[in-house]
Amino acid sequence: MKALNNQQTRELEQWAVDEGIPYITLMEHAGTAVAEYISSHYNIREKRTVILCGKGNNGGDGFVAARRLDAAGGEVIIALVDGLPKTDIAKETLSRIRQTNVQAFSIADDQELIFELIRTADVLVDCIYGIGFKGTPDARMTEVLETANLSGADKIAVDIPSGIECDTGTVDTVCFQADVTITFTTMKTAHLLSPAKEYCGEIVVADVGIPHNLVAQQEADIEVAEEWQIESMFKPRKQNTNKGDYGHLLCICGSEGMAGAAIMCGKAALRSGTGLVHMVVPKEIYPIVAGQLTEPIYTVLYQEHMLQQLDEAMEKATACVIGCGMGTSETAKLILTYVLKHFKHPIVLDADALNIVSEDIELLQNITVPLILTPHPGEMARLLKITTKEVQRNRLQIAREFAKKHGITLVLKGSGTVVAAHYGKISMNPTGNAGMAKGGSGDVLAGMIGGILAQGEAPFEAARTAVYLHGMAGDKCADKLSQISMLPTDMIEELPRLFLKFEK
Repeated sequence: MKALNNQQTRELEQWAVDEGIPYITLMEHAGTAVAEYISSHYNIREKRTVILCGKGNNGGDGFVAARRLDAAGGEVIIALVDGLPKTDIAKETLSRIRQTNVQAFSIADDQELIFELIRTADVLVDCIYGIGFKGTPDARMTEVLETANLSGADKIAVDIPSGIECDTGTVDTVCFQADVTITFTTMKTAHLLSPAKEYCGEIVVADVGIPHNLVAQQEADIEVAEEWQIESMFKPRKQNTNKGDYGHLLCICGSEGMAGAAIMCGKAALRSGTGLVHMVVPKEIYPIVAGQLTEPIYTVLYQEHMLQQLDEAMEKATACVIGCGMGTSETAKLILTYVLKHFKHPIVLDADALNIVSEDIELLQNITVPLILTPHPGEMARLLKITTKEVQRNRLQIAREFAKKHGITLVLKGSGTVVAAHYGKISMNPTGNAGMAKGGSGDVLAGMIGGILAQGEAPFEAARTAVYLHGMAGDKCADKLSQISMLPTDMIEELPRLFLKFEK
């Protein structure tokens, strides 16, 4: 599914109007969709619904919803928290409630009444700003939003919670804290970005009648990964195949004290369907890794023969993962530099490989094979010589610009992982949870990306697929084991059940 920014959404709506669909019809469909959701999820005959309406077209959606809920037998009150509507179609939809039982009150006439209505509502609907908001709410609107958030009501936001900037996901001071956000036609950029996504609750995308061909024509370089895309990546295996048909992954991972990173990377690659996994590990950890993973073949590195051993290991591999637990010693730097210069197939750089690159970004120059970099926000900050806070404030732009500049695929991990292609496309990942915020999760992801990459998938598609499955496995583990107790190794063990679902 596409995720549109403010301008792209406005353009799409205008195209629909140009095709002969009046804007007020789109508003009627939007408000009706909101009312239908509320009617189907709450007992509106026994609850009071208060709709907080602003002066723009988001408020107009609220007026339509109020009329539809009234027709369904609900007790509905409109709270005009930002004055009377300013747009013609919002004025028109407000005028249509005159023949209903809906009551409307303005904050300009009775501020205390508005706050009392907010405090005592059973259902609160946010139709104040919508996708056009920028900046900071004024003092009175701040009080409105803070009062709404303190209310015990069920809270629904329309299109986007008020107080969020659509294109950046920025929340400057205060924002409506929704249980559910009902948006229209497509998701919006902010639904996928922190901190905005934490205020959205469940996202429901409603159809308001914009033709599908127009949606398809709207060029949005941001997509939301969907399960059907992931499932389509895995075709049924033919009977007359062998391990060579499913890739040969080289894992150059681990160091003394970091055997677990190599084990998790290798095992995740094996569970992702890779035909052959070749572990390249230092002699200090070989007994530990080999004792846990019996399926791979091994190269045990010795200092005096290291480059020759690397040449032999790289000869038949179709992809490489390097960096998980590798350390940043001079030997590790030599290995990374040699692999970047001599390996002939796609490479995944994770963890310590990224830390080494952050000390010498020129290592990414003049690379002729596809690279996938998988930084978490701290590693991204080191690569760019900025703060983690700066990375988190503008994840999309940073990921896109870095991928383009260096000609790589970037996986910027975190809540709503961003996968950015060197040609500008971005995939936002909707799966995953806070239980995955544990040491080792990144090693699992790197192994999955490498394993899928080794099987011949293009870098962007391999990264998007692995990120989605990684989060999906995390969600399954959280459901079974809790976010507190789940472990990265549990996610690896969940992969067979996910792939079994796809095979069936």
